[in-house]
Amino acid sequence: MNGVAQMEHIGPSAFEETHFAVGYWADKWGFSAKTVRDWFRDEYGPGILRQPNLGRRKKRDYTTIMISPSAAARIYAKRTAADRITGRTREVM
Repeated sequence: MNGVAQMEHIGPSAFEETHFAVGYWADKWGFSAKTVRDWFRDEYGPGILRQPNLGRRKKRDYTTIMISPSAAARIYAKRTAADRITGRTREVM
């Protein structure tokens, strides 16, 4: 099997996946959008797209974060594992 054929069996890479807004993941996981945004604030890498909305707001600029399912799974596992270790519980909306 050549390299291209092997890639087809692995699945889509992060840039081929559909990306969803923070609100989608917040609803899916049962967290607030602020919590999910905080989780991804310092995360960079495959599957996390950032689109700056420069000049569209009067008081401050805003960055839209779009997240692929593979990146969401990676960060969710990391954050929920950290919560289990520290004993923190999920926030109530």
